[in-house]
Amino acid sequence: MSEKNRPKYSFSRKLGGGEFLNVAVWPGRSNPQEEVVSVQLRKFDGEWKTLGKVALFRTMDGVYSELPERTPTKAEGV
Repeated sequence: MSEKNRPKYSFSRKLGGGEFLNVAVWPGRSNPQEEVVSVQLRKFDGEWKTLGKVALFRTMDGVYSELPERTPTKAEGV
């Protein structure tokens, strides 16, 4: 996996009830000093199901904004 496809930081913790909380910090696409923080709550019940997720964008100035939900592409299984 290339560096471009890897988060700067990632964290996962198993919660009660079999849920998993995942946090990843990705470099910005046009400026690596900017970041995208993604948080996802998932559960495995025969297959992985996403219970909730949010993505935040942080500018170089430290201003945060919520990103709109991404529409999965064909390459991501749709």
